[in-house]
Amino acid sequence: MKLMLMGFGVGVLMANIWPLLSLLMSPVIVLVGAFTRSKILCLGYAFLAGSVWVAAHWLMVQSNAIGLEQGRQQWQLLGEVGRVSQQVGRTEFDFYPKGPFNKLKVSCYKCPWPMERGDEWALALKLKPFVSFHNPMGFDYRQWMLAKGYSAQASVVVKHSYNQRVSHSGHTLAKDISKLVIATSFPVLRALLLGDKKGMSAQYKRLINGSGLGHLFVVSGLHVGIVAMIFAVLLTWLQRPLLLLFWPYSSVFAVLGGLAMAIFYAYLSGLNVPAIRACIMLFFAALFLAQGRHGQMSHYLLLAFILVVLINPLVFFGVGSWLSFGIVAALVVGMSISAQKSWFAQLLSAQWLAFFAGASILVMYAMQLAPVGFVLNLLFIPLMTLAVLPLALLALLLALLGNAELLIMLEHALHNLFDYLLAHKSVFTYGPPIHDGNRYLVVIGVCILLLPRVLGGRLLAFSCLLVALWLPIERPKEGGFSLMVLDVGQGSAAIIETSAHTVLVDTGTRFLSGMSLVDYVVWPYMRSRNIRQLDMLHISHDDKDHSGGAMLLKPISTEVVTQHRCENVSWVWDGVHFERFKAKGFSEGNNGSCLLRVEDQAGHSLLMTGDIEVQAERSLLTSISDKLSAHVLLVPHHGSRTSSSEAFLSQVNPSVAIISSGALNHYGHPHREVVQRLNSRLVEVYTTASHGAVQVDFEPRQERLSVSTYRPNL
Repeated sequence: MKLMLMGFGVGVLMANIWPLLSLLMSPVIVLVGAFTRSKILCLGYAFLAGSVWVAAHWLMVQSNAIGLEQGRQQWQLLGEVGRVSQQVGRTEFDFYPKGPFNKLKVSCYKCPWPMERGDEWALALKLKPFVSFHNPMGFDYRQWMLAKGYSAQASVVVKHSYNQRVSHSGHTLAKDISKLVIATSFPVLRALLLGDKKGMSAQYKRLINGSGLGHLFVVSGLHVGIVAMIFAVLLTWLQRPLLLLFWPYSSVFAVLGGLAMAIFYAYLSGLNVPAIRACIMLFFAALFLAQGRHGQMSHYLLLAFILVVLINPLVFFGVGSWLSFGIVAALVVGMSISAQKSWFAQLLSAQWLAFFAGASILVMYAMQLAPVGFVLNLLFIPLMTLAVLPLALLALLLALLGNAELLIMLEHALHNLFDYLLAHKSVFTYGPPIHDGNRYLVVIGVCILLLPRVLGGRLLAFSCLLVALWLPIERPKEGGFSLMVLDVGQGSAAIIETSAHTVLVDTGTRFLSGMSLVDYVVWPYMRSRNIRQLDMLHISHDDKDHSGGAMLLKPISTEVVTQHRCENVSWVWDGVHFERFKAKGFSEGNNGSCLLRVEDQAGHSLLMTGDIEVQAERSLLTSISDKLSAHVLLVPHHGSRTSSSEAFLSQVNPSVAIISSGALNHYGHPHREVVQRLNSRLVEVYTTASHGAVQVDFEPRQERLSVSTYRPNL
């Protein structure tokens, strides 16, 4: 039976990583098993069952979701409000409609009503399909949201007369807790207790994600286990008088009560994967304890894994579930192999394995790895377990009884702790140079470190890591350069690399939460290219979709250029000629955009135009028309009809045009007439909305430019 469960689990994991490969492998394993031993045949059938289980659910999820080709839609839906998160200027909540959709992610901007969990609402909604940004080693947002059960994202049409609350679910403990620990007053405690980080400042979010402490601010198995333990101990203490009456069910009642509170806590926090896993493990532990039996922790973990993938087969589409189960499995192994050692040695051994298990997963997913996180977790996990979380639960209980002083003091203390960590952020978030050129060698080295010491692979592992961290990233040759136009939706961000210099042109937008596309797109790409310093940050103009993340990148930029500091100047880096200029008579707004022209040694050139419109184009044509010709044009203003006039395109005369625009954007960019003008000139047109990120390699020894796109299945 255990072998069958493991085969099913491996099939599920393979289908989450390589769906088609797992389905192709399944018949082969079954066929091999038919001619060998029956165990292999059973394993093959279990593997096939796991693969089909995931594939069938993925097809069902896709059929229920709004496709990109369906565009924006307006619906009037009746349904129940789920988990609610508050941000500055926005209320975000899950909505379970009575209709064709399973679950919607809804935003209500400047919401005039209090949205509460469990209430039934009639809402006028603008629905939009989930759209991913497609970049090298990028995060597939659409797949992640569909795997979590959402059918679409939506925004409330606030002024519509259809909007009304149909029924109120009344006061519940869950509502009272959510109202008490509000994001505006207790952002850190709300993240710690409820796993809702939406109210935390962007600085704090970057700190905990970059330092490897993010797992402490979701409701993890650690949190659920502590809640169960605290309430089990409390119930045991409350039953002490019953011992005089020879009450025989004290331990059973305490364990079941602790389990019930753990399940309630998991429900309160949104039933994420770590919480569900912990509840399942606690359930089996309570069941065996009630029967007077004991089982190995690894068996509980395997049963929890199987039940989780039966409940949600697509849960391993995201990195969070891999980290959750991978780290817990490493902790279980670490504690078991060091059972004869002291408690500190057990903790150190388990934490060592957990760190490297998490590191291998993070590196595979091209996420940031902070080595100092190992030390921080050694300090913060016991601190959170033994002090902060129990105090937070006590403070929450006192606040529910009317005394919130301890809650306020604890929030203030956590803010002070975060501020101290922020003051030394560069140390706590430092990551080794892991990039596309050495990523898999680093993974091999880390995985060897996870093997038992008796195999003697430590020297090989450290050798792999040492060689990997010394491997440089391949850069353009002298006299040439590369352009990467990143997919940042309705905005612009592009990176130019020469053999020894890097220029970032625009940064993408910034969100209400304070996070920006620098966090989600630009920095991950820079890490993949091992870019730690910018020689120039070139901001074409002040609009948020071009400059939203500029403040984050200024500290690592040798020179910062804006439209207010855009002198007509030229220079040469590594045999590549750069020139920046702007239209005469314009200093602000779209027409005041700062332009950049780049040319390699072979004469291949690039023109980046910001958001200039027809008026600025005319000024450029009359003053410096000789500087406008280019082989590659980053089309002005995202392909708006207010730009890219016939005269301007005739002067530039590009062979390749790249349009940076978002899928299904409000403006309708790129406009059809602009694309038609380009097509009529036989220009190769690429849009980030359709093609994802677009890379152009300017090789001085090649006549033709090399263009690559990063949209899957294109």
